[in-house]
Amino acid sequence: MSTEDNKALVRRYIETWNRGDLPGMAEFWSPDMVHHTRMGSHGFNAVLNIVSGFMTAFPDLQFEIVDLVADGDRVASRMIARATHTGEYMGMPATGKPVECSVFGIARVAGGKLVEHWGVTDELHLMQQVGLLPEAVLAAMG
Repeated sequence: MSTEDNKALVRRYIETWNRGDLPGMAEFWSPDMVHHTRMGSHGFNAVLNIVSGFMTAFPDLQFEIVDLVADGDRVASRMIARATHTGEYMGMPATGKPVECSVFGIARVAGGKLVEHWGVTDELHLMQQVGLLPEAVLAAMG
């Protein structure tokens, strides 16, 4: 696939997430895909559980693509995630608060599937918005 094909695949994947279509999202994943986060590396079933939990906490989640850049089999994205906290998140009951945070990722594409992903979400900002982190902590970080 060309770099433009890879970018188009990632764009369709994000559009599927924006529709809240978890089974549709899983169709984009290779059965042996690996998702790398600050908590380690996760395979297909673990990713299914992680995404499902996040969709439960933030069912109206929408990603706005700010940048989408491809080089070979890698597609880098910079996005803004917006949602409403209507389900439990990290032990915090739903607050009904709107949230917004930055999300960065690099996807590796092979055979028309997402085979590997490295993701970083501004979880500190997200935690602060739902009341899990005092505002003074983020203010101290500048």
